[in-house]
Amino acid sequence: MNGSRDVELYGPIGEAVHRIAPYVETDPVGIYAACLSMWSMAIGDRVFMDAGRRRSPLVSTALVADTGTGKGVALDGARHIMAESIGRDIEMRETSGLTSGAALVDHVYRQVELTEEAYGIADARVLVVEEEWREILERTSRDSSFTSKIRHCWDCATLRNTTKKKSSNDVPQEVRNARVVFHTHITPSDWRKFVSFTDAAGGSFNRILPIALDDVPLLRKRKLPSVNTERLIEAWGWASSERHIMKMTPGAENLNWALRRAERILLKTLPSHQGDFVARTAEQTTRVAAVLATSEGTDRITRKHMDAAVTFVRHSVQTVLDLTKDGPGKKAKSTPEDRVLSELSKHPGGIRSAVLQRASGALAFDLQNMEQRGLITHREIKDGPGRPVKLYQLVGKTSVLPRSATGTSTPPSRQSNPFLMALQNA
Repeated sequence: MNGSRDVELYGPIGEAVHRIAPYVETDPVGIYAACLSMWSMAIGDRVFMDAGRRRSPLVSTALVADTGTGKGVALDGARHIMAESIGRDIEMRETSGLTSGAALVDHVYRQVELTEEAYGIADARVLVVEEEWREILERTSRDSSFTSKIRHCWDCATLRNTTKKKSSNDVPQEVRNARVVFHTHITPSDWRKFVSFTDAAGGSFNRILPIALDDVPLLRKRKLPSVNTERLIEAWGWASSERHIMKMTPGAENLNWALRRAERILLKTLPSHQGDFVARTAEQTTRVAAVLATSEGTDRITRKHMDAAVTFVRHSVQTVLDLTKDGPGKKAKSTPEDRVLSELSKHPGGIRSAVLQRASGALAFDLQNMEQRGLITHREIKDGPGRPVKLYQLVGKTSVLPRSATGTSTPPSRQSNPFLMALQNA
């Protein structure tokens, strides 16, 4: 696995994180992640990914680490960095403790009402900070609407309450152009317990980037140093002056295309229970790149923004693969495809089709389908009189991610991040 120290802390935000990193007992990537979420919320109603101004580059994050590893310290560090640029926006729009989909919509709806009454502008930006996300997930597990609201928030779609109505005229609450960002904290064990594979399959939890934190040495108590955030203040002035549509340079476009291909390779290679969590890898990378670009006061996403974003999302991909490597259950039933890959991984020289079918329970049709998808290949060999026989083998680098006999993937090594491997093959 590529550790968090391989994440490029880019631009004005990254420089500020580097400045305070020696003074805090937390992994700098946690501060960086919180800053990205805060900044994306602040620019949410000013910066757009498309000419129709529907989608904004919202980046939601979840710090995943054991108790006492500095998740709260990372959040405090991010607030320290953002204080002079967007600190007031964070104070006005931060909330927590939303334990149902209805409560989430109600909060955003009331914020829109208040801002419209006070400033004449309906402001639907909200930063949801949950330092004890476990408690929220435990409560919302009984509310199916909550995870669907997470999807609507990331998609910048309309939020509606069908049960919660305004008392004045009995009209259901509705918020158009909602811009809601989540930043949460959770331990690995609680993630595995409360982040549902079913909800992941529905697309809710691939909209939040999990970020594992590495341990850091203990420090003597130190006061956070002042941070020169003049570039962030200038960028915020640029962002808030008018609305901006993000555009890509040719180099960024080329990498974006490669990322989309890499995402397809990942989804074909990984078991479905892991693929569900990384199904939006390409767009997440583009969103992070857009956030980095705006932090420099530009609406042009360049290759350097994309490259830096790749390192951040790569770490998130590895985080989620580590969290989900055991699958949805210890006794997950293996499929014929799982067993074919497992058998072939044990026999790099190849296996005859008849032997492979008996060992795996796969049919000839299954083998043909896997060959068409580029997972396996065959060659014909002459073995005595009669017809040639088919000898099946794994294709290329497919063997680096074999599935075990229990239907789960073999955990990738620290040197072989599957996101990079897919990108190289794209």
